[in-house]
Amino acid sequence: MLSQKLGGRYQIISHLGGGGFGQTYLAEDWHLPSQPQCVVKQLKPRVTDGLSFEAAQRLFDAEASALYQLGCHSQIPRLLAHFEENRQFYLVQEYIEGTLLYDELTPQNLFSEAQVIELMQDVLKTLTFVHEHQVIHRDIKPANLIRRKSDQKVVLIDFGSVKQVSNQPIEADGQLSITIAIGSMGYMPNEQLAGQPCLSSDIYAVGMLAIQALTGIDPKRLRKDPKNSEILWQDQVVISPELAEIIDKMVRYDYRQRYGTAAEALTVLNLLLGETVAEEQATTEFLISGENTAWLDRGDELFNQNHYHEALACYEKVLQSEAKNYEVWFKQGLALENLQHFEEAIVAYDRVLQLRPDDYLAWLKRGKALEALQRYEGALAAYTEVARIQPQNYWVWHDRGQLLEKLEALEEAVQAYDRAIQLKPDFQTAIERRKQILLRLKRVDQLYQLQHYEEAIAACTQAIQDNPDDALAWLMQGMALENLGQPWEAALAYSHVVKLQASDHVAWFRLAHVLEKVGKYQKAALAYRHVVKLQPHNYWAWHQQGKVFEQLEESQQAIAAYNQAIQIKPDLQATLQARQSLLKRMTGKMTGKMTGGDNSCLPKLKARTAIATSDASSRSAQAAV
Repeated sequence: MLSQKLGGRYQIISHLGGGGFGQTYLAEDWHLPSQPQCVVKQLKPRVTDGLSFEAAQRLFDAEASALYQLGCHSQIPRLLAHFEENRQFYLVQEYIEGTLLYDELTPQNLFSEAQVIELMQDVLKTLTFVHEHQVIHRDIKPANLIRRKSDQKVVLIDFGSVKQVSNQPIEADGQLSITIAIGSMGYMPNEQLAGQPCLSSDIYAVGMLAIQALTGIDPKRLRKDPKNSEILWQDQVVISPELAEIIDKMVRYDYRQRYGTAAEALTVLNLLLGETVAEEQATTEFLISGENTAWLDRGDELFNQNHYHEALACYEKVLQSEAKNYEVWFKQGLALENLQHFEEAIVAYDRVLQLRPDDYLAWLKRGKALEALQRYEGALAAYTEVARIQPQNYWVWHDRGQLLEKLEALEEAVQAYDRAIQLKPDFQTAIERRKQILLRLKRVDQLYQLQHYEEAIAACTQAIQDNPDDALAWLMQGMALENLGQPWEAALAYSHVVKLQASDHVAWFRLAHVLEKVGKYQKAALAYRHVVKLQPHNYWAWHQQGKVFEQLEESQQAIAAYNQAIQIKPDLQATLQARQSLLKRMTGKMTGKMTGGDNSCLPKLKARTAIATSDASSRSAQAAV
């Protein structure tokens, strides 16, 4: 599938994941000038016969139509295209750069009550829009929520409804022939498990998400009351009774006892936030008035439409009477940053930090604004604060690395990228940046150890251009070429090493190995001779020399080499077996000659003398290599 072009325009560049419903790929759209990245989802229908396939296609078109409508929301990826090719269905969606919530929710990174409320509000706001369109998501879970890098908003991806095209058999009339649950265990309530999801099924999933964030426990491992099947979780965490009551209602076993829609759940959650704030004056929480709520909603709407000047005017209206509303200050900062008014944006973010000193988003955006103004030291300090508050945030380590690059602090940049990759081993952006810095620093050994062989070769080439007598650069280049399956080029590199350093036994051994690999046994034998001369106790070199002599049909010399290896390491099984096998073949040849009527004495095995022992022949062998 990789490198394949689908629909004549979408070039597949990497595999993102998949499951029973199909596969997901990262692709480039070659029909657009900048070849932007997008996500291609491949759905394989379970049936491909005539009428059933046509019914599946109709269902696919209907589900795609619903996704097109939902894509107008800023926290749902836009559906760019859908098509059928080779009797498989494809969705092409907007690519969202960010962090999966799955990576944030770990037993070591428990969310506070305030963080959970913020997460629930973010997801429920988007889900309210979805439910207003009478669409059930069906697969809300951490792996389907992305915290977008640009603004840290949670984006809802991978709607489960479209998966029925691939997961369920479909009759010719377009009806599902049997009911199969679509969703993820732990986040899926009983009615959805039975194939009868409703809007409150999504509410259940958000509630389970909240419990997981608070407790760090996978939903599948939560205990249930044996009497009524209700989730038992409150003994795992200490939170306010009001929030616990809301979450309890979200995850009730009977769907009729839950909140009916996302809007209903969001309303109750917002009321809780207001009541909590009124009681805890020490915090900077707030209860927005009805009039200000209208101004704030209008501002958000204008912001989402990229009308930043108008949005700012609305936010100013709210701040006139609610100067401690940190959320509005933050949104004002985002609007100013989008207008490239970075100095004013920094002032807004500073107001947030006065009210909430550990607001990592405000620190992050403050750093971004300072970086845009090329005030790199200040930006670095801001990113340091983000890393202190959220040490598992791999994106901030990546951003810190980029900033250190701009400051020419390349060693520290490598360390930052190392940390990002340690947190997320498949973080390709950080991997590529680290490779480029190591290349600039000519860190061939690190590039080689990280298996970045092409970059290691490039770094060696640069080093050799600076100093053609750099034997180590030639050696590392040869080893990298070997790993890329280029033995001839590797042999040439090793030949340079032994010309520069005739006593380098490693280079001689590597040269012998690649010559043996390409069938140049005579030259390989000469190279192994140099190895055992330099390292008489290298039993593996003696073993390999014996193998090469076998290829040259120099049986006596092969036996002698094997004997040397066994003398050094008597339990070397590979050599013991090779010698035994060769002796057996030699005995067979001798017996054959005797039974063939040869009247002479037992013929002697003639040893060839192709490999001379004089210093003169050694010099000629070195020249031949």
